[in-house]
Amino acid sequence: MAHTLRSVAVTALLGLVGLTFRCYAAPVEIPLRLLPDAIPISVKDINTYPAAVDAIIRAMVETFHLPVPRGKLLVYATREDFELGLIEHLKITPELAKLTARFAKSAVGGYIVLVNEQAVAGSPWPERIELLAHELAHSVQLTLANRPGIARPQWLIEGSAEWMAFNVTAALKLDDMNNVRPRLADKVRELRRKDQLPQLTKLNSFGQWVAARNNYSFDGTYSLAFLATDFLVAHHSFARVADFFRRFETSNDHLANFKDVFGESVEDFERRLKIHLDQLLK
Repeated sequence: MAHTLRSVAVTALLGLVGLTFRCYAAPVEIPLRLLPDAIPISVKDINTYPAAVDAIIRAMVETFHLPVPRGKLLVYATREDFELGLIEHLKITPELAKLTARFAKSAVGGYIVLVNEQAVAGSPWPERIELLAHELAHSVQLTLANRPGIARPQWLIEGSAEWMAFNVTAALKLDDMNNVRPRLADKVRELRRKDQLPQLTKLNSFGQWVAARNNYSFDGTYSLAFLATDFLVAHHSFARVADFFRRFETSNDHLANFKDVFGESVEDFERRLKIHLDQLLK
């Protein structure tokens, strides 16, 4: 998920990825900020990245009392450019970058949101806004943590970004949470019947998440993580989820952070989640 100015020498990256020389176009750069003199327009009339970023950040700040995220949005023209952006900004291996670029329309690394324009060009702007809201939620997570990266737990990192994306689009009147929840539950229900859902504790690292995304599909990862986060928020509040990410400023121990903030271990939460999903998805 969905959702980087590369002026470094391309030759430095060629040695990493084993590519023959070609000229890579620099991505388009958009600051993550509120437009100071933005003229109010209907959300349905948004058709540029700066306007979309402004609308999303306003919803996050005004509705959910979150900080303006640090960083910038970089829009890559091709999947190959996006793949190199993943290597540069997410600091992942060329092999993992290639695997990620096969399905990812966007990503976040070190306060920078990367967008694969080739993958999203055919999507209407309401869908792009949802994708960007997901990625900007990741930027907010890092801003709350005051650090350029959080490695684990991916199920909550991605689940809370999905939760925020749908809540932002609902706040912008592009969707309705009363429709989102049953829609995603239906998708996960079908996978559960086929016994095709991973355990949360097996969705910790980025590598585990990417592998699960390929093995269990989008709904077996992102939609499941949304339902898990929605259950967590219902029992503890979104403010607690924000506090969880703030804890990473002083401690990278995700298990201790989870227990300190939510008063239960991840294993205990997963047991309660299973009971919840048994009822929700029966």
